[in-house]
Amino acid sequence: MVHRWGIALVALAVLAASCATAPSHVVIEIAADLVRENVGLVDAPPSPSPGCAPGESPAPLLVSLHPFVMEPAVWEDYGGLGAAAEARGFEVLTPRGSDPGPRWSVPGGLPGGPDDIGRVNGLIDELMRGSCIDRNRVFAAGFSAGAAMAVALGCAAPQRFTAVVASGGANLTDLCPESPGVDALILHGTADPVAPPTGSYVVFAPPLGLHIDSVVADHAARAGCTGELPVDSVAAGVERTAHSGCDTGVRVERWYMVGAGHTWAGATGDFEAVLGPTATSIAANDVALDFFESSHRSAA
Repeated sequence: MVHRWGIALVALAVLAASCATAPSHVVIEIAADLVRENVGLVDAPPSPSPGCAPGESPAPLLVSLHPFVMEPAVWEDYGGLGAAAEARGFEVLTPRGSDPGPRWSVPGGLPGGPDDIGRVNGLIDELMRGSCIDRNRVFAAGFSAGAAMAVALGCAAPQRFTAVVASGGANLTDLCPESPGVDALILHGTADPVAPPTGSYVVFAPPLGLHIDSVVADHAARAGCTGELPVDSVAAGVERTAHSGCDTGVRVERWYMVGAGHTWAGATGDFEAVLGPTATSIAANDVALDFFESSHRSAA
């Protein structure tokens, strides 16, 4: 276990160092801790935030969540998710996790951490007061520890987040069977050496032993899904399983990237020696944003 912990730290440090150049995308960071306002979301979109001027069309909001030890600007330089989202008309919030790290404090993780979930919700509240956001189109996507944070946000605030996309780390936080379902797309490399799909054994990132299939099953049960559709090959080496019979408008999908390691699909970087191969037949940015653009909150 200590050996795997060391490999994971080295791998993520290599990834962070290799991407440490200034991105063109401007990362939104709001430093103050803010109290969440518990914005209720019961109407079909659009639902303009307080920051909207009369007649202004609200934009969808993407919360882009970095991996462990990778600063937000470095994550954006590596993955490019924020820039891709802005090109499609999204507002983008790329918050920084807590120290030491930066990391994300999630349920089932290391004990005694700060309330990162409450803090991110506070940042969203502040952004909505100053920008025109559609409160019915708020999304979270992340990679590695950021994937765990995306899942945790969907668990803790399903009334806020319409959909989440988690790649390479959805199994690094607790399940939440009592929480209402949200649209969820789980991507994972079958050869991930850091967060294995059969269960994580990384010492610094408990809980241990969560299988990706159990994470997907939890999302499906929360959404009231009653079955699975046949496995669909969406691209070379990418197998999708979608659930059926879910509550109105809710989608739950698992995409296995066969032979891929602990990387963001479609991103570039010379990390295969420590993180494994990158899936190149799909681009995680496009997959995530396509999923979000087809997600809609149903009217009550």
